[in-house]
Amino acid sequence: MPRLMPCRKGGCPENVDGGGYCAKHRPETTDRTTGPLRTLYHSRGWQGQRTGLALAVRQRNPVCQKLHVEGGRLVRCRHASALVHHMHGARLRPDLFFSVYDENGKSNLVALCKACHPEHRDETREWREMREGNSVPPGEGRGQFFVRTEWEVRVA
Repeated sequence: MPRLMPCRKGGCPENVDGGGYCAKHRPETTDRTTGPLRTLYHSRGWQGQRTGLALAVRQRNPVCQKLHVEGGRLVRCRHASALVHHMHGARLRPDLFFSVYDENGKSNLVALCKACHPEHRDETREWREMREGNSVPPGEGRGQFFVRTEWEVRVA
């Protein structure tokens, strides 16, 4: 016999088998929750406690890489990095999922704090890689900028 429970959306009169949200209030899924990318985001290579690439990027970039405009200069956010963002979305460029840099040498993986992480995946298409302390380029006072990802390669 089905176990009907109220929709998790407050005030909704619908009942759902097993609980959760009704069809009307079910949230849209993100890249990381379903589909083939779920396997990548939950892999040991991405989020492993000792060997994951996301951890390695945050360890090498412990401070958020987002640059803010202050007085015409680019100033780095001072919050601790909390997550790693793909500049080239994993859905559009799955070949770059585990790549720190893209084919042009630009940062693909950027460590950001939660406040600087964009809500929507398309928001970083126009972000530009710049150096902290540089002047804001003419005509780009409203632009979005970030610091190059540090990635030291050690050869034994």
